[in-house]
Amino acid sequence: MKSAEILTAATLFVPETEVDAYRRAGHENVVAVPQAIQGITRTRNWILDSTEDPWVVFVDDDVKSAGWMEALPFRFRQGMRLTEAEWVAEFVKLFEVTEAVGYRVWGVATQSAPRSCYPYRPFLWRTYVTASCMGMLNSPGGLRFDESFPVKEDYEICLRCIRDDGGIVGARYLYWENDHWTQEGGCRDYRSQEMEERAIRDLQRLYPGMIRKITRGGSEFSISLDF
Repeated sequence: MKSAEILTAATLFVPETEVDAYRRAGHENVVAVPQAIQGITRTRNWILDSTEDPWVVFVDDDVKSAGWMEALPFRFRQGMRLTEAEWVAEFVKLFEVTEAVGYRVWGVATQSAPRSCYPYRPFLWRTYVTASCMGMLNSPGGLRFDESFPVKEDYEICLRCIRDDGGIVGARYLYWENDHWTQEGGCRDYRSQEMEERAIRDLQRLYPGMIRKITRGGSEFSISLDF
């Protein structure tokens, strides 16, 4: 499933060489990212710089499933899909919460493990969220991704905001699960193990004491944070 099927009114930022293909497929809100802008981190910053919207939500296009967590006797499960209007309403609420507590970033659970969501504790303040579904307060010269991180840029911005702002808004009653590593195209095409390892070393150097454990499964790395 593509995110544009869930959020039909969303603006699609795509490489300029792919704009015509997206429009032929029926997408109207398509913006061309110049070929000079390479890599996901620079692209995210270009989007922030190119819009006047004070609230920006990043969602990746390779969504696997998304919705509410459903509480059942003795267990939780992912379920209860939201309509587009419901997603937009939740995004607005999350921006309002983020502004109210003085933070700049929010995100929803993007892990496949149901335990990453917990509707009885809907918010975590010192956690990490991924840019697979991340909201940011946007202003000229405001918060931007660190372009020295071609990968793990979302970990870096979360750690920076926790250090500088005191926290972020982790909404754990919603989930937006993506399928990065099995789909062709996107980050899978340029990420390498060496790139991932270098980014992790840089995170450890910049944020000593905030990374508890790093585990590797195949070509993927999982980072556990320590607050």
